[in-house]
Order: sequence, then structure tokens, then C-alpha cells
Amino acid sequence: MPIKTILLHMANDDAHASRLAVAASLAKRFSAHIQALYIATPVSMPAGATGRAASYGFMAEATAIAHENAERIEREVRQSLDGLPYDWTIEEGDHVDLLAERASYADLIVVAQSAAVRAGERVSLHHIPDRLPLETATPVLVLPPKQPATAPIGRHVLIAWKNSRESARAVRAAMPFLETAESVTVLTVEPLGQQSNEAAALVDWLHRHGIAARPQSVIASGGEVGDMILSCCTDQGADLLVMGAYGHSRLRELVLGGATRTVLDGLALPALLAH
Repeated sequence: MPIKTILLHMANDDAHASRLAVAASLAKRFSAHIQALYIATPVSMPAGATGRAASYGFMAEATAIAHENAERIEREVRQSLDGLPYDWTIEEGDHVDLLAERASYADLIVVAQSAAVRAGERVSLHHIPDRLPLETATPVLVLPPKQPATAPIGRHVLIAWKNSRESARAVRAAMPFLETAESVTVLTVEPLGQQSNEAAALVDWLHRHGIAARPQSVIASGGEVGDMILSCCTDQGADLLVMGAYGHSRLRELVLGGATRTVLDGLALPALLAH
């Protein structure tokens, strides 16, 4: 499916300008409409703001400041999206819940991973990259904490492949990127002593869609699968990782699987995730 509507997560945080620049570039590339959702509720809080009164006071003050900054950030959106179709909405509430409500009417969601902070400095309130891919059928493009605004996305794509519903959905969602990529690598992580033709099978399928891809397999010899995926991304010079987001229900909460968690924790390139 072509990318014609991009849901852009905006907030009063340090990474909003990077998300905006990436969304603008993608909208121009795919002739897409942008739904800019500005959520005034803070995305994080100081770890020292403990206790109900302190937490409530911080949330109220930070939300008020976000509303004060909304007009300035809307001007940034208007300038960055000059000539592009978009709409702008301001909401308060849980960021994941609000994004998930609108996700059914978008082809791609653009969010960012939170920057790593020193111990005790700040805590995330919403865990957006962790929760959102598991709560919507719409693919989520997660940007690393320091994504350069002008860096290309999708010239060199690495697909972390396993024969699963999640991986298949991610590959299909990534087709607009894959069709114009300069190189596509299909990576499988094989158990020690076992081999499969899963990478070759996907490569054949991609070839029939006019996408030149090559298979690569690595052996999971006691290493963390997520670390292996990130290492291969670095080795291949990938600028986009495509993978399924895996999780399971625990006490009615969606919890990330190990490889997905490791990838998001160490993310240094954009990742397109689907569940």
C-alpha cells in the first residue's frame, strides 16, 4: 500500500524538530498528507518529582508550558510543510492512546526513541516506541534519539526476517521504501547447527516484485539476537531497519520480546516496525 497519510507525533520535547523534518521529507517523497498531532501532556518527568503532589504539580506546569509553546511549534510545522497538505490537532492525554486512536486512518506513524539520560535524571511516562507498535496495525517508523534531519532513510535497507506474521507485515509495510532502495539485505539469525532457506525464499518473493535483494545469515552462537541485528545494520551501512515487533500479553499489558527490546534500546538508525 502506498504511503499517503503520515501521522506525526508532535510534543513539547527536544526531538520534535527532527520528527518534523523527517515527516516533511517523507511527505514530499510519497506525495503524502501529514496529520500532525501535538500532545501537550509531557512525555517525561524528572525522576526527583516523587509523590502525588510533586508529580501532579510538574504535570500541570509542563502541560501549561506545552500549550504556551503550541503556537510557536505550529509555525515550525507550517514553515517546514510549506506547500504540503497537512492538518494540526492539539490534544491532552496518554500519547500512545491518542496516536493509536488515529492510527487506523494513517499509512505510517512517525515517532522517536527517547534519548538515553543519566541515571536518576528523567523518566519516560509513555514509552511510545515500546508500546505503540504493539497496539496498532499501522506501521511505526521509530527514529533514533539523534536522527540528522537531512540523513537519507531507505537507501540501504536491512530486513530482520523470520517467517512470521509480524515480519511479513513489516516487509509489506516497507514496500514503498524497498521499491526505491539502492540495496536491500534480508538477514536471518539461525540457531547453531541449523540452516533454513527463509532468507532465500523472501529474496525470491522480493525479486518477483522488482526488488533486488540479497540474503545474509548469521549464527546465533549464544549472542543476543537484537545485538546481532544492530551489528549487521552497522556493517551493511543500513539507514533503515525493517522488522516485526514482537510482544506478549502479561497481566493484560503488552510486553516487548527480547530482540525488539534490545533493538529499541540500542537504536542508532530508523526502524520500521509492525506487529
